[in-house]
Amino acid sequence: MATSADHPVATCAAEMNFDLDLNSIDIVDLDLRDDTLYLIAGGRVKQEFSKIPKGNRCAILRNMKGRVLVIVKEGKMAVFEEMSDSEITANAPRTQFIIQHYKETLPKGLAVAISVKTEKKTYTLSCKDKKLHFKEGAAPDKIDGKEQDVLFYQERIPGHDDKMQFKSFLYSEYYLACKQEKKGIFKLILKKGCQDEEGSTKFIVHYECKKIGS
Repeated sequence: MATSADHPVATCAAEMNFDLDLNSIDIVDLDLRDDTLYLIAGGRVKQEFSKIPKGNRCAILRNMKGRVLVIVKEGKMAVFEEMSDSEITANAPRTQFIIQHYKETLPKGLAVAISVKTEKKTYTLSCKDKKLHFKEGAAPDKIDGKEQDVLFYQERIPGHDDKMQFKSFLYSEYYLACKQEKKGIFKLILKKGCQDEEGSTKFIVHYECKKIGS
């Protein structure tokens, strides 16, 4: 009997909700099979993303040990630190991450970009060339062939409303993860694969900070 170990991708399966934009697809035929109507698309399919109006949510992100994600070093790095509720508030807005939802013309999941506002600037998370970094600027309104490095698929862990994984759009085998480095530093990284004993690619997402305008 086949097990999840035989199919490692299956162990990463998560709950996803999305809508299909039929205006972006050239429907050339219909096929009725087993009481199900299938739409057969032609060659004109535009892979584009656009911000969902009022689709941004402010969130506190934690690793599975409860450490809070905070941006440091003038936006160059994000680390996980132990914080009380008062410390989270005191370190705002660097502990408040904006999860921007996007509508995808050919949906594969819940597409999001992750940004953070510091006291002076806004930064958006990028995984360009499989290297995770925050680049200056807000998440773009529309994304086609460019800037896809800021897109991730937010996947809910089945059975847990507040536990998520974030899979890179450009590199489908890579996920955001927490990695412990020297001197007790826990750093946000991009990691290949989504399964390990520590649950490093799983995050607790609490939409508990004050609302941030569009």
